[in-house]
Amino acid sequence: MPKKGENEDRKKVPSSLYTREYFTTDCDGYDTFMESAGSIPERIREAMDMAGDLKDRWVLDLGCGRGELVREAALRGANVIGIDYADAAIELARELLREIDPGVRSKIELLKADAGCIPFSSGSFDVVFMVDVYEHLTPGEIEIVLEQIKRVLKPEGFLIIHTGPNTWFYKVGYPIVKTCYRLFLRRELPRDLRGAYDDIMHVNEQSPLSLHRGLQEAGYRARILPRSYLHGINPNAAERAIMKLLFSKPAGYFFCTSLLATAHPHERLGEQRIMAGHTVGMMKPASGYKVLAIGEREGILSNRLLRIGKIDTTWLEPSSPGNPATALNTTDGGFKSISGDCYNLPFEDSTFDSVCAQLTLDELGDPSRAVAEWARVLRNNGTMVLVTRNRLFTGMELRPEPRPRNRFSPRELAELARGAGLDVKEVSTLIPDLKIPRIYRGDLSFSFLFEKMPYFRNRGKLLFLTAVAESE
Repeated sequence: MPKKGENEDRKKVPSSLYTREYFTTDCDGYDTFMESAGSIPERIREAMDMAGDLKDRWVLDLGCGRGELVREAALRGANVIGIDYADAAIELARELLREIDPGVRSKIELLKADAGCIPFSSGSFDVVFMVDVYEHLTPGEIEIVLEQIKRVLKPEGFLIIHTGPNTWFYKVGYPIVKTCYRLFLRRELPRDLRGAYDDIMHVNEQSPLSLHRGLQEAGYRARILPRSYLHGINPNAAERAIMKLLFSKPAGYFFCTSLLATAHPHERLGEQRIMAGHTVGMMKPASGYKVLAIGEREGILSNRLLRIGKIDTTWLEPSSPGNPATALNTTDGGFKSISGDCYNLPFEDSTFDSVCAQLTLDELGDPSRAVAEWARVLRNNGTMVLVTRNRLFTGMELRPEPRPRNRFSPRELAELARGAGLDVKEVSTLIPDLKIPRIYRGDLSFSFLFEKMPYFRNRGKLLFLTAVAESE
């Protein structure tokens, strides 16, 4: 993704510019589309081959355009949904699909929708395709779209992107090629290869580095491949050898015209994300669970639960004792938020399957009273997960914070839970006592290697307790 401030003047491309004329005269692959209704461009075929076996898998094509990928995925056995925000695209796709077998067509759904608000529930798709869409979305739109894609992907799902042109080709590769043609072959190549619509439609063209960086910053593990598709060109043996050399890595990143990427959701694990992930793992929420998250702070845990799907999550942010609770509000993220007194929860007994509190006990004047109140709203055999700072931790703080009111040792935290009538199952530590420089802000997943080592076992920065409400 471009750095902040870069391309800020680029505006969202209005859907009205994506006309039937554009899709049939300039949009990449239009010649193949017009020549044969059964053919697909090579870039689409390669993107689909990278997805592997699609039989019975759920596929989403974002920016489906004329519908070639949607049709081909259905022919390969997938259940496919194509969305586009241009009327002309949906019309052309529907016309294309009229020609295929009704049984295959029944596996396809086309919707007019904006990619920034994908109208499907969390964990719906095995594969999401963005073929020649990335460059049409502004940097701000891309951030939203990539977050939406993470939400709708299944846990093992992934994203496939094709985007062009490759800006390194225009800045480096093509000038070199033009110079070589002029000096050695006495031929002049066109000054510019750009299409008539590119300056208007392409508001976010990518280089290999910017595409990789943008996907990484959005929480994906990405693999970027250089690609060139020479439709209509028949090189001789010598030209094929030269092209093979230039189009292979690493030279291909400068001499190929486009980029193909696979991206798997993969969060860089800072402290907040490690804490949320470990909390969810200890809760083990199942479909239909009702979860109360007390003191969520940044909302990472609620969003993590939302991605699991079918978890009814309420996020309570503590207010001053005695203050009445605000009304429940459903946030844009899909979970409910409330502000209220965590010593007097506005819920009936045995309301929730799980209650969790991340670093909330550290700031309360009466932790015992709070835990007893939280246990009240747990159902029989419901799970409570408490996260606190560890009194035994002596390492460096990555991001120094004001000293908390309370810190607990593993034994003290266990006694606190037992005093509320809970059956303690486990007390563990996370993010060990490593002497990490405060300036470091990177991925902390390497710390998992130290969790079970004797010296670090009880000295981690955070304590995690899992307890169960005993049956009456």
